[in-house]
Amino acid sequence: MCVHDEMTRKKGTMSWDLFTKIIDEIAEVDKNVRVWMVFFGEPLILKKTKPTIFDMITYAKSKGLTDIVLNSNANLMDEESAIGLIKSGLDAIYFGIDAYTPETYAKLRVGGNYKRVINNIRNLIELKEEINVKNPEIYVQFVEMDINTHEKEDFINFWGKQGVAVKIRPKVSWGGLIDAPNLTLSNENRWPCYWAMQTMSITDTGKVVKCAVDLDARYVAGDVNTQSLKEIWNDKLKKFRQLHISKEFDKLPDDCRDCRDWQSARADFYSLNK
Repeated sequence: MCVHDEMTRKKGTMSWDLFTKIIDEIAEVDKNVRVWMVFFGEPLILKKTKPTIFDMITYAKSKGLTDIVLNSNANLMDEESAIGLIKSGLDAIYFGIDAYTPETYAKLRVGGNYKRVINNIRNLIELKEEINVKNPEIYVQFVEMDINTHEKEDFINFWGKQGVAVKIRPKVSWGGLIDAPNLTLSNENRWPCYWAMQTMSITDTGKVVKCAVDLDARYVAGDVNTQSLKEIWNDKLKKFRQLHISKEFDKLPDDCRDCRDWQSARADFYSLNK
């Protein structure tokens, strides 16, 4: 379901100076903007680097940002990391699991350890209870596919009983790079893409791309190193949004024009506590 291994864009980690520039600009405009602290990859790889992912979260919170979010596969989340997430002030974390049984997990999350993931998330839940804190809010994610759809209800029930929210989302094609037969609508029924209309995705080098599934940065709308976020949002990205609003999809860049992932920019949430 993921083409990360086939990515042609060089992998990397954002510099501290670039990161703080972005956070500072966001804080000046709207402290309540949701900020995802990763653009492809696993943030807990940075749990022992200098600076750490916890330093990054702490800096964002020190600027008054109220909605700092991570997504993780939970394989690297030991107790020290869990404490770091809590103490840094992280607002929410989404754990990608996609399976209820170890057998299905092994097929979808190749190289991961299902038992370790379950234990790591449970440990975070217990630590929050011991320390008596609300955040980070914990979500577990299940990307629904043919191979796992039969486990969806069990997944919802199991994690609901753990006291965390469940996010069920449809499979994406990563801009047409893989087959996603669940995306059945044609451009005749197309609506403006949520990612294009509501989000800004920034690579580790500061390149702003057209959306959250533009893995290889095939369309670059600007560069945060030399431009402000506001400038980029109101330049190429604005023109991009206007084409969506006017439904002039035939004038979009090739990979966006033929993309069907606008159908999958959505999710259903379940919680036994609400």
